[in-house]
Amino acid sequence: MLSYKDTLKLFVRFLINEQEININQFTMKDFTRKIIIEFLEYLRATGCSSSTANQRLAVLKSFANYCQIDSIENMFSLQEVMHIKSKKTVIKEIGYLDETQMRALINEPDVNRLSGLKHKTLLCLLYDTGARVQEICDLKVKDIFLENHPTVKLSGKGNKTRIIPISSDMKQLLNIYINTFQTDTKMNDRYLFLNKDMHQLSRDGVKYIIDKYTASILKRDSTFPKKVTPHMFRYSKSMHMVATGIPIIYIRDFLGHENITTTMIYAKADTRLKEKAINKLAPQIIKDEESKPDWTKNQDLLDFLNTFK
Repeated sequence: MLSYKDTLKLFVRFLINEQEININQFTMKDFTRKIIIEFLEYLRATGCSSSTANQRLAVLKSFANYCQIDSIENMFSLQEVMHIKSKKTVIKEIGYLDETQMRALINEPDVNRLSGLKHKTLLCLLYDTGARVQEICDLKVKDIFLENHPTVKLSGKGNKTRIIPISSDMKQLLNIYINTFQTDTKMNDRYLFLNKDMHQLSRDGVKYIIDKYTASILKRDSTFPKKVTPHMFRYSKSMHMVATGIPIIYIRDFLGHENITTTMIYAKADTRLKEKAINKLAPQIIKDEESKPDWTKNQDLLDFLNTFK
């Protein structure tokens, strides 16, 4: 509804400011394909992305469809609006870290310092659970279960919760972290990660921590990505799961996606990882030139191939 309202407001402003049209004299017969295309061109000229322009167009087409009922005499021109085609959009490449880069980042904090221990636990948990950054910020001590089958309870969009299994290494790190920072068992209702003022860690706080260790790595490795966002941990976990062949249905549930089409983005973006895996596997399968069989000496095979003439 907000998108619908915003688009119509932008369209009215365009008519008044750019087309110098008296809005009180603008009627349905003026709502034409030509004026809509000019509006879309104006949006793109002012920096609007093709994707956003397409969303604006979808609203106006929906509006035209609705208006047909009360404006039969303008049905032809309204249908012309409804047949305006969207511009093709370029799919942005998903930003993620490969396994080596992620390993370097989550191991950058010095665990011999209290701050380093907290930061490493945070970075590792962000990756291991594939959680959204707000889900990590909202975690409380009582949401961590470190018994036989260690899990973390995440509260996602729409207050929907999901239980995520964690690795044995993550369990060990969380045990150390909780034993170090949680001396009172009555504190189970407190947030797992606090800032220096002992308040809930914010999204900006998480970004600050990631930026800190990214900058630290860049000092010695100029090839490391210069910008790493909290959400890239989620992207990276997803890409790594796809690369290992984990079923897409499981990945969907792991990430808490409503629709599997959202999860499929990672499968489509997996080309680079597949290429890397294939190149890694090839030397194990394909021997060097000297060990390749000489098919010309296989008379049975030659006789068989000669039957196809």
